[in-house]
Amino acid sequence: MAQAVLVQELSTSEVIHWADAEVRLERDGSLMRVVRGRHLVVELGWVNASTADPSLVTDDEVEHSLTTNAGRLLQRAAINDGWRSRWVLVRDHDGSVQVGERLRVRPGPEYTLWSWSAGVSTVIVVAPAHAAGPVLAFRLEQGYLELAEDPQESSAWVEYLVAPEGTVLETGDRLVTVLAGHWYAELGDVESRMPPWSMETQLDEGVSWLADLADCGLEVPDELVVEYADGQVSVDGPPGSHVVDITNPRGLSRVELEWVPQLEVALHKVVDAALDRAEPPSAAEAFCVQMAADRNTVWLGQNGHDLLDVVDWESSESLFAAAFALIRGRALGEGALVSDGLRWLARRPVGLGYGRVVMAGFLASVSVGLDAQSRCLEMLSRSAVGRTAALESSLLHYRSADFGAGELAGVANRLGGLMPGDPPLMSWTEMAEMVGLLELCPPEWPHASYYAQVAAKVRGKILCAYVNGWIEEAEPLAWLLLTPELSATA
Repeated sequence: MAQAVLVQELSTSEVIHWADAEVRLERDGSLMRVVRGRHLVVELGWVNASTADPSLVTDDEVEHSLTTNAGRLLQRAAINDGWRSRWVLVRDHDGSVQVGERLRVRPGPEYTLWSWSAGVSTVIVVAPAHAAGPVLAFRLEQGYLELAEDPQESSAWVEYLVAPEGTVLETGDRLVTVLAGHWYAELGDVESRMPPWSMETQLDEGVSWLADLADCGLEVPDELVVEYADGQVSVDGPPGSHVVDITNPRGLSRVELEWVPQLEVALHKVVDAALDRAEPPSAAEAFCVQMAADRNTVWLGQNGHDLLDVVDWESSESLFAAAFALIRGRALGEGALVSDGLRWLARRPVGLGYGRVVMAGFLASVSVGLDAQSRCLEMLSRSAVGRTAALESSLLHYRSADFGAGELAGVANRLGGLMPGDPPLMSWTEMAEMVGLLELCPPEWPHASYYAQVAAKVRGKILCAYVNGWIEEAEPLAWLLLTPELSATA
């Protein structure tokens, strides 16, 4: 079936060869695809543009003249020191129009998308989800791109506004958008080509953001403090994420600065919300409440303990049901509750997080005097469902670096390495799940230090999202707390 699809695409496409990849353009100009081997890498297209046959076709260039509600759209794809896609929106007549045009980007099934949608400085990275590279990175050479909105959870693509909201084209105006794509061996090669100030946008609480931007216009929210010293800009702010607007000769860049709070700040928010409600907490909430009590972050009191005692964790399908039972049993010294948690695990398939909870179950069983070693070893020996869960299993079994090196690099790619920005097609919970995998990497493995830095970056991003109120549910925080030891100090 897959072969038939590829043959059909070739019959209706113009093909430009690009190193060991191909750029395939639909003859009607609706889509551009990059294909490497048998895998679709990425697909790009201007949203709601009418189609037309190409106006020019050469070995390394294809042009189309399309139309949109805002005017004529001249589209050009060419291979010239990389792949350049150029769109020129021309308003020929009919007076002024507000620009609402969008560019759509969809990564292939084996690839992941990371986006720094920073206006004129935008960088879009398409990287393998299960290998280190090669990585395709797009830099905006001309124009403006901003993430249009958060994609739906089931969405396979993202859309970018090609102009700031409120932009108006008058008759005779042109709006130019140019994306330049280049191949890199791995994500680290893209990071090294980013502006230095862009790679230092996540800071510890109380640390100033410094950037050599004194000659640029800078607009910040009221809660931030700006100072100028020695030709540099210094910005200070409270914990959380804050967007600053930087204007240079190219135009407007919108940059997110993050001051990372302590984990206890997010934990307090989740626990207070769970305890303030009349109904029993969910499995993930109960897990967070018990972890907060173990960390001495909150004092539960009798009402809090009564609330945890009525949690119906056994009927939950969440992995945190077992995790809650294990740490609750450990805290109370109840071997029966720990045993029930292990029995719940034994009935579940081996998915992501399973191995960490089993390991925690074994340690909890030891603390309450329960002999569960053989049960835990049997559960740890089961085959995992899916490549990502299999990676966790290999990390917990301490196998050779060769076994999981590619998959671990793919996890770092999904989290954008050390790049600024966001994974628009991942949920906060999915991001938190990946953090725990990187933190399992043995310290002597190659790139272990890099993976630890990536995990710390995304952990900080999630904690900032709790401070901003972008996350209210407990699951992402519960994943950050999920370690093989379920330690109160983790």
